[in-house]
Amino acid sequence: MKKIILKSAYPCFIKTEESSFELDENDKLEIVDEDKIFVYPAVYSRRNIPFYINLKNLQNTSRYSVYSMDDFTLLLLNEENELVVTNKETLFFNGEKCVVSISHHEIKFEFKNYMVAYSCPHDTSNYKVYKIENFACIEFQHDLYVFNTSSSRLSHFDGDDIEFEKNTLKLSKRLCDYENRIKKANYSFSNDKIKVENMSFDYNKTSDIYELSPYRFLEAIKVKDFRFAKNLLDASLNINEDNLSRFLGNVVNFLPLSTDDFIVISESSKNFVRFETKNGQIVDISVDKLD
Repeated sequence: MKKIILKSAYPCFIKTEESSFELDENDKLEIVDEDKIFVYPAVYSRRNIPFYINLKNLQNTSRYSVYSMDDFTLLLLNEENELVVTNKETLFFNGEKCVVSISHHEIKFEFKNYMVAYSCPHDTSNYKVYKIENFACIEFQHDLYVFNTSSSRLSHFDGDDIEFEKNTLKLSKRLCDYENRIKKANYSFSNDKIKVENMSFDYNKTSDIYELSPYRFLEAIKVKDFRFAKNLLDASLNINEDNLSRFLGNVVNFLPLSTDDFIVISESSKNFVRFETKNGQIVDISVDKLD
């Protein structure tokens, strides 16, 4: 594999798995034996958000260009500009038109007398627009956005594999967590509702570290792997999977303060959560709301 030389049209901070570098227009960075890099632009712009580059699958995008030279591959970070090109497609639902717009890192759905917009944290250059019953869909390589024209609700699904079979969405995603989970889920689209038909997880077994049981528990809760979470609880707690699904709400993130103390952020609240463990099993959990 040829080495990669990285050049940037703007000052930025580059992070690899083990190192970090400051780069400006006068610098270059030689990259070998790396799978991916993270780019943090130093120039303010509402479009200049951090992003990562998969070095094993380099493709030209609006953020960077790839050039194959004789002795190396040139990776050029493109300077963002304020020119925005918007692509529009129109779908019809019961005679009413829904205008779907895709521009640089932003999508919009305009239906009747309202509009829903969302800023995407990924490239939007390649996409498909289609409809399933009363849902307008935009599908990217690893992301699917579904707009419910009946309720004006926008849903997001992501996965390594995204496939529709009739009105059933099949997703498969490898999660970057302690268990190296592979999540598989089927969702049905009917009667203006999206329903989880089934969800399962496969694991690449890692060594058990007793001190990490609370962390692994919260990871499981976040991805809704309630069966795994329950197995980390001592039987004396008498908590079933249904209880766990409501325990901390819909968890979107958690921040470790120690191996036992965490700030847990759900869609509706923030909580300070403390765990007590014994021989790798969680024997007590205390939850205090943060105002």
